[in-house]
Amino acid sequence: MATTIKMPQLGESVTEGTIERWLVKEGDTVEQYDPLFEVVTDKVNAEVPAEVAGTISKILVPDGETVAVGTPVAEIDGDGAGAGTADDAPAAEAPAAEEPAQAEPAEAEATPQAETPADAGEAAAEQQEAAPAEPATPAPQSPAAEPSAPDDEAAGANGDGATGTARMTPAVRRLVREHGIDVAQLRGSGAGGRVTRDDVLAFIEKGPSAPAQEAPKPAETAAAAPAEAPAAPSTDAPAHAAQAPAATPAPASVPSPAGGDVEVPLSQMRKGIAKKMTQVKQTVPHAYTVIEVDMTNVVRWREANNAAFKAREGASLSYVAVVVKAVTETLRKHPTINSQFADDKIILKQAMNIGIAVAVDNGLIVPVIANADQLSISGVNGRIRDISTRANAGKLRLDELTGGTFTVNNTGWFGSVTSMPIVNAPEVAILSMEAIVKRPVVIEVEGADVIAIRHMMNMACSFDHRVLDGAQVGFFLADVRKALEEWDPGTPIG
Repeated sequence: MATTIKMPQLGESVTEGTIERWLVKEGDTVEQYDPLFEVVTDKVNAEVPAEVAGTISKILVPDGETVAVGTPVAEIDGDGAGAGTADDAPAAEAPAAEEPAQAEPAEAEATPQAETPADAGEAAAEQQEAAPAEPATPAPQSPAAEPSAPDDEAAGANGDGATGTARMTPAVRRLVREHGIDVAQLRGSGAGGRVTRDDVLAFIEKGPSAPAQEAPKPAETAAAAPAEAPAAPSTDAPAHAAQAPAATPAPASVPSPAGGDVEVPLSQMRKGIAKKMTQVKQTVPHAYTVIEVDMTNVVRWREANNAAFKAREGASLSYVAVVVKAVTETLRKHPTINSQFADDKIILKQAMNIGIAVAVDNGLIVPVIANADQLSISGVNGRIRDISTRANAGKLRLDELTGGTFTVNNTGWFGSVTSMPIVNAPEVAILSMEAIVKRPVVIEVEGADVIAIRHMMNMACSFDHRVLDGAQVGFFLADVRKALEEWDPGTPIG
């Protein structure tokens, strides 16, 4: 009996993934949990294991193809019969032929989610890159062109475009309509000539399409319509008025490379980061608070314990582990900070799953330390070291990328003293710890003000203003600061 392998969901806000490469081929025999293929998303590169043992009877999606979560990508024959028999061929081909129609409901549901905060990036990124092709440009599309949209949709549903070869999902068809693209100009790179989202974006990046350049002509036709049909102004005018506010300016054209310029294609991860960071900034009203923390007691405690800890564990004590410990102890007093936004409600999370922003070669990901409040400082330190190492090696497990309730970002390691991180939605707050620097500070000693050299650190908190206000975040940060500034020299490492 054949088992269908589907594209897994590699994160709470992930709706699609790209098969980087297959690690097996049709006819290969695999054991349960053997890696089948490498998948790339905006969050991580991961190997997807076999759900059952058997023979790879069919690979449905080739290398480099991006598909929605839940899309069948392969079949494993648990009886070991393999592929290529005459009886199996019709059964395997029938679902593939119906795939566009079956994918429509899933695509239709996934598209609105991509516009909500719950689907907005997850990364606590310091860099904010907006994909130039993302903004929709309905303005050039005049009412005269609107009746063609149902025809395009019907053609796409049948697997035929204007040329009889354009196949695309509903989400891609909508993108085509938004940009007023003639489907006859598109060339699909997907399986069976299917037009993918990347094909459309690549077409847009090359420059204005012919329909976009001819947009004034339909407008002139619409303007001339009242002269031929006097009744038109009374019916068309409200439609124009209703559409006017929705119009958005077309994205600025990007000049072609010149001289020694070098074009570097965006990786799948960077494309995802650009898209999701843009979405979260557009949908989550950000507010920011920065406080100053005297870390002198923490620094002295670390200096007193680091040598022995390193000899025992083979690694140094991290300030991030200390801050995470202080944060988890404080979150219990401020449950709204440890929550998620869900459209018409706020979900107060019982677990304290702390996301740690990790910079990797091709982007930024946020693996999660589950139940961080139940770990000792040594335990948190070990988990941070472990997930950071495996994140850079692309060896994170899928469950380590989901379920975060609050994120800690260490921008101080490269010298930053102030930053404004982007909220890792659907979480409602993210904390950045900046560089610890020695500088003169006025402190009170025995009732007198004196100038002393202290180890100072800024902490910046970005938060979702739909859920949190400045006072709530201020009280939370004040308690975190108090925990760090009054750090007990005898605090056990664990």
